[in-house]
Amino acid sequence: MQRRAVLVSSVALTGLAGCLFQNEDGSGHEARDLEGDIDGYESGDLEIVIDGEAVDLNADRFQSEHAENVSLDFHFHEGDDRWYMDRDRVTFAEGIDLLPLFEYDRLEGADVITYDGTVYDGRDDDTDLSFERNGEDVDPTTTELHDGDDLLLEILATE
Repeated sequence: MQRRAVLVSSVALTGLAGCLFQNEDGSGHEARDLEGDIDGYESGDLEIVIDGEAVDLNADRFQSEHAENVSLDFHFHEGDDRWYMDRDRVTFAEGIDLLPLFEYDRLEGADVITYDGTVYDGRDDDTDLSFERNGEDVDPTTTELHDGDDLLLEILATE
């Protein structure tokens, strides 16, 4: 019985090694195929600004090591302010929807973001949501993310 426990523990640790130990680029990722459409991993920068204030994406509640709902497809790591995609390529909207405390929806052709229980609805006259990749405005539902993409989600809600 102890031999089985050791084998299971060894397999579990080996599977987690790519995200637990830092490699030469400091990412904690190793280039590996996870049977998705991304060979290894891709990463980039993301800034989310709500009413002029940047959301602190370095906070523990957003980091995969601490978050309750985390996805390999789009996530952050502790001590690193880059986003990571490890398995399947996602769109900008899907990436936002996979982040802890965020939800993305499109209703009646308008973008709707929920952050920590607060809804920002693009159908409202006093709410503006903009999505940029590498400085260009994009449709988040069709824009697939790639290695090195610099993303900005800006929300302005005036009342």
